[in-house]
Amino acid sequence: MSTVSRSIGYVLHARPYRETSQLLELFTVSEGRMAAVLRGARNRGRHAAQPFRRMELAWSGRGQVQTLTQCDEIGAMRLKGDRAICGLYVNELAMKLLPRQIQAPDLFEAYEQVLCQLADAGIPVERPLRQYELALLKWLGEGLEFLSSDDLEPGAHYVLEPQQTPRRAGAGEMDSPHCITGRALTALLCGQLEDREDRRQARRVLRLLLDHHLDGKPLVSRQLIARGRSDATS
Repeated sequence: MSTVSRSIGYVLHARPYRETSQLLELFTVSEGRMAAVLRGARNRGRHAAQPFRRMELAWSGRGQVQTLTQCDEIGAMRLKGDRAICGLYVNELAMKLLPRQIQAPDLFEAYEQVLCQLADAGIPVERPLRQYELALLKWLGEGLEFLSSDDLEPGAHYVLEPQQTPRRAGAGEMDSPHCITGRALTALLCGQLEDREDRRQARRVLRLLLDHHLDGKPLVSRQLIARGRSDATS
């Protein structure tokens, strides 16, 4: 008899599977990213598994794809329009950058936080998206967790290159796409990206770092965002 496992989680991606089921990519507290089948999903109608909903999950089985025995919504983030597209971006990054079945409780917390803030129309989307990207890059081992805003000089420039220790820019590096001012980097680390130029620099540098890990994998959500607005995300 298979052991039943339980966790809180979210649907990152769902697609039809066979006649009435769904094949889901999930992000859970206990397992990180995982794949599972929800049988009879079409019979659940609007209660079928969907993104941006906090779910109570239970599953059993062996191998890479589990079988859900419970999939109950216990909360939902109401994302509409551009904010829903930003939510798709958040999910797509997790789908393409997180390996399956590796616990990531800190990143799960950052994931929940970005969804909550995207659902709040009073919060500009730029701030939570950059914080989520930053948390993801720290989890991927980019060394950004060692940066301290106390050690940065606002007027200085710093270089953030993939898989390299962040460092102060040398002569001739001020125009590097990996370069960011101390002021913008401090605002990013403190979650206070209020200035437009600081936001632009942070967005550019984080995108370059993420692109290194994406290794050429395209993000559909970026294309959708680019069509709708120019200053929302990477």
